[in-house]
Amino acid sequence: MFALLCGGAAVLCAALFALFLIAPGAYMRLYGVTADASAIFIGRRASPLFLGLAVFFWLMRDAGPGPLQDGTALAAAATFAGIAATGIWSYAAGSASFAILVAAGLEFAIAAAFVLAR
Repeated sequence: MFALLCGGAAVLCAALFALFLIAPGAYMRLYGVTADASAIFIGRRASPLFLGLAVFFWLMRDAGPGPLQDGTALAAAATFAGIAATGIWSYAAGSASFAILVAAGLEFAIAAAFVLAR
């Protein structure tokens, strides 16, 4: 299960890298957020973080049981849970549409799956 999660997370992060690099405004509009110049700048600047995560998850997919796998799973769970929490926060603050709650649900599910996979 861990290998499958890491592979899936790698693909997801690679897709987000490409989206944030090429069309960050499209991602923002999906959640009802204004894609002004500042937001697009930050999206593009943050895109390499997703590339780094994609590489990390891809290389870690074959990690066997032990501290490395546990650490990776817990770090991934914290990352995805944190992204979900910021989405819920944004919705509660009125700065994102209901669509962000759908994404947050999926992100919490990924976080839970990583916890269970350790």
